[in-house]
Amino acid sequence: MPALGAQAFINTGVFLGLTFAARVWSKWRVDRRKQAALRTPLVDGAVLEAALTPRPADGDDADLLAELRETFALLNRQAYAEEFWGLHQQLETLDATLGAPQRATLRRALLRLLASSDRWLQLVSAKACADLQVAEAAAPIQLLLGAEGEPSKSDGVGDRYRTVLEEALVKLGSDPLSLEK
Repeated sequence: MPALGAQAFINTGVFLGLTFAARVWSKWRVDRRKQAALRTPLVDGAVLEAALTPRPADGDDADLLAELRETFALLNRQAYAEEFWGLHQQLETLDATLGAPQRATLRRALLRLLASSDRWLQLVSAKACADLQVAEAAAPIQLLLGAEGEPSKSDGVGDRYRTVLEEALVKLGSDPLSLEK
């Protein structure tokens, strides 16, 4: 068997070194993306604060709204987008455990989130309002569907936005097609 020359050892060393360096660099980039996803919010925190601030004149339960603020703030990261998107299910479960005054507070908070300027909050709120059968949400959802400056129909994000809002209207027993007449 022929002996390996010095050049073969050098070539093998270079290949192994480059492979190792590529793996280290790749892991570093993935870690940087994960760290950025944990730092980057989905929603402006000021919008959350404004929507979930107790309004004593309305009879809001401050403890419930504080709990909602903490939950939304905890999930307000790109890394937790899937959990944030499923928040309407947690709100439905929470509603089942609340008394009448707290339910009214939750429903008012959902309507305020629906009126916010953030699409994530609008969609989560619309889905929660539909699940909880908040009839007062039908008019704001229809306004969102018919809003000026709406993204074009060819926009994939705009299509998903319209679809979720239309599904919420159907669950609420309202006709989403009445806007297009």
